[in-house]
Amino acid sequence: MNPEKLVHAQTVEALFLRAFENRLTPACRQALKKAGLDLEQKLERTYSLEQWKDFLRIAAAHVYGGVPAEAAYYSLGERFMDAWFGTFFGRALLGVAKLAGPRRLLLHAGRGFRAGNTFSEVTVVERGPTSLELGMNDVLADQPTFAAGLLARAVELAGGWRAVAIPEGFDGTTCTFHIRWSEAPAAVAALNGSATADGQAAGSRPRA
Repeated sequence: MNPEKLVHAQTVEALFLRAFENRLTPACRQALKKAGLDLEQKLERTYSLEQWKDFLRIAAAHVYGGVPAEAAYYSLGERFMDAWFGTFFGRALLGVAKLAGPRRLLLHAGRGFRAGNTFSEVTVVERGPTSLELGMNDVLADQPTFAAGLLARAVELAGGWRAVAIPEGFDGTTCTFHIRWSEAPAAVAALNGSATADGQAAGSRPRA
């Protein structure tokens, strides 16, 4: 018998208490309450994955009403990632990520996901210095764009530039994401400046 997939309270807190704060309408709050999330009460320690998916459906419908589902879920993923890095665990992780950079962050993405639930498993295949494939055993939502949004945003917060995460092979649960990004302009300028300085220094040396 497979264990129940559970989402920890800090995951729910990040999106529904931190990202949205007091911006949810009374109708949205009521719908969430009926689905098992009472934002006026202390959060449960865990929620089932199906409850979490219900919460996301409600948020997508109320916060992004009229927006195509793929885009709504992508935005939810971005907002979740911004708020997640504001949690106790997330702040510590972000500090390390900014020092290590996007590549190292993604190579250890499994640790971050498992801090938020009991079931996430991640595989990573490097394709280049600024590109890789990341496989998820569960994308945590009805749409893979939720995970795409949070992955791309995580790369940006870790110092990447123009990050994209393209989902492929989604079967309703699992998915592979093709992630790529550019070096931040400041980092590129620093590298170019260093190379130029080295070249000038070399050129100014007297020839033997």
